[in-house]
Amino acid sequence: MKKFRIFLSLKKEEEWINSIQEEGYKLVSVNSAVPMYTFEKLSTKEMFIPYVRLDFREKSMKKTNYEDYVTLFSDSGWKLIKGSRSGGAQYFQQKRPDVSRGIFSDKDSQESAKRRYVKYGYSYGFLFLLYFFIFFSSNSWNLDKILNFKSWYFTQGLWEMEGMWFWKAFIFETPFVLLRVLPLFFFLFLGIYYLIRSLINDDSKFKRK
Repeated sequence: MKKFRIFLSLKKEEEWINSIQEEGYKLVSVNSAVPMYTFEKLSTKEMFIPYVRLDFREKSMKKTNYEDYVTLFSDSGWKLIKGSRSGGAQYFQQKRPDVSRGIFSDKDSQESAKRRYVKYGYSYGFLFLLYFFIFFSSNSWNLDKILNFKSWYFTQGLWEMEGMWFWKAFIFETPFVLLRVLPLFFFLFLGIYYLIRSLINDDSKFKRK
């Protein structure tokens, strides 16, 4: 079973994954780029519902340090489902029912997530401003044109064309339009997205009872 879901809060993401598992499924993989979660139905031989915890690493780690990190979790009863030594969210799943649901790095994980998301937010915000400046530094662009869909197309007389001639010209130029304009909105969206995530994941979101 595959599910697509976007989260602003690591805590909410963790709670959602465990709510799916409580229905008799087990998380087997995570595609962070999409993002897509893959679950498998628990077999009758599996007697307990595993719990998933998310740990967050702000900085990249050397290969040996990351292996030690994963081994430490494994020795504590947690199996790595998805993670990378380059940092970000690390997905761990209980290997046995007697494993404590608390993990040793709750506080560090919360603080790391906030710092990394703030850094991402500022980076994409800078790229947005840079791209925005490039638009305005051009004599052919101003704010009205950026917000006007038709002005994104440079083909002369395009909007006066009719029938097949219009569609041929429109379809031909659209990929170039997307390459010119989409980065502006993409950087803006990601900048806002990560700054919101830094705020939502603040104030002890990873504390457990």
